[in-house]
Amino acid sequence: MHPFFIPDTNQSTFYMIQKILRIAGFILLLVAGGCCLNSVLHIDNYPGKIWLHRCNSVEKYREKHPRYPNVEIDLVFRDNQRFDVTHDIDTTFGLTLDSILAESLRRGGGNFWLDIKNLDATNRRQVLSEMERLCTTYNVSPKQFILESPDWRSLSLFTRRGYYTSCYVPYDKPSDLERAEVKQCIMELRKVADSHAVRALSFPGWWYPVLKKYLHRPIDLLTWKHRTTQFEFFLTPIGWKMLNDPQLKVILIKDKGKFHR
Repeated sequence: MHPFFIPDTNQSTFYMIQKILRIAGFILLLVAGGCCLNSVLHIDNYPGKIWLHRCNSVEKYREKHPRYPNVEIDLVFRDNQRFDVTHDIDTTFGLTLDSILAESLRRGGGNFWLDIKNLDATNRRQVLSEMERLCTTYNVSPKQFILESPDWRSLSLFTRRGYYTSCYVPYDKPSDLERAEVKQCIMELRKVADSHAVRALSFPGWWYPVLKKYLHRPIDLLTWKHRTTQFEFFLTPIGWKMLNDPQLKVILIKDKGKFHR
């Protein structure tokens, strides 16, 4: 080195930081790429546990059945004693549950999570009669249905008849509630579980960590990540925890397709 040359330590430090950042960025890209690849490789490998959310048309059922043989359907029980396939009580598309079950029969069958919006004590026996008609007409077992409603007392009739039933959890996000309110919710759900009126509790995914920590009841759990695709689901630690939880039986996932409504 020339005796009068003075190294520029600031410049050397700058180049060193640049090098470290490049290496760190490369490592992060490798990790992210590995996670994405792992997610892609697991898509469609769990049809028994990952079901399709909001399959409310024959067209969507037909489109998605190869990937999702098991689906959730929104229903309203109308005065004509038939199930109307719709998410909202004040809206109808003129589509009955018969149409989807007939399509299922042609395609080899599947399982159905039926979100019954208006089940109550005044119509439960008519609903049961309609369910029995559907089972007979389309050669479907009661065990192929999940019947969901917030009215768990009315669901007890179906539980006794061999249907798999689930009490819909109607509460706000735990993060929006006070600690005392969350505690009250847990106490109410324990009461439902202890009654044995239903086989399961069904709830939005944001309730999963709270229920796993505080419920302490041997009742099946069902949930939905309805704003999450399979790809996104498999990228998250909570997704893998849900998938590997034997108490959690079904997870509904978003896949709108071409015929979502």
